[in-house]
Amino acid sequence: MGYYDTMQVCRTWGHKITASYDSSPNCRQDFCEKCGSITIFKCENCGEKIRGYYHVPGVIGFGYETEVPLNCHKCGSPYPWRKKLLLKNFFKICISPLKYIIDSAVSIFKK
Repeated sequence: MGYYDTMQVCRTWGHKITASYDSSPNCRQDFCEKCGSITIFKCENCGEKIRGYYHVPGVIGFGYETEVPLNCHKCGSPYPWRKKLLLKNFFKICISPLKYIIDSAVSIFKK
């Protein structure tokens, strides 16, 4: 049976600091190196640790990226970065077709 490590995340923007907070204490940071925000590893509502990397004894995993969660798995409260991540993803979806059209038009005019 496997178990979850703890994830440490930038409180403001949801930048993942580490998904292995418990097993790799050398990866911990008090502040985010990308934006300078304070970091957290527990839900601010219920105190439950944020789920990180899922360890399976005897199995070595490669290439799996643990996503930053939007809500606490125990109490369901949204994490502080939820709105900003959802907005960021929404703009990516909206801008992607527009970027394709612009890139296509630029390549046509270059010829």
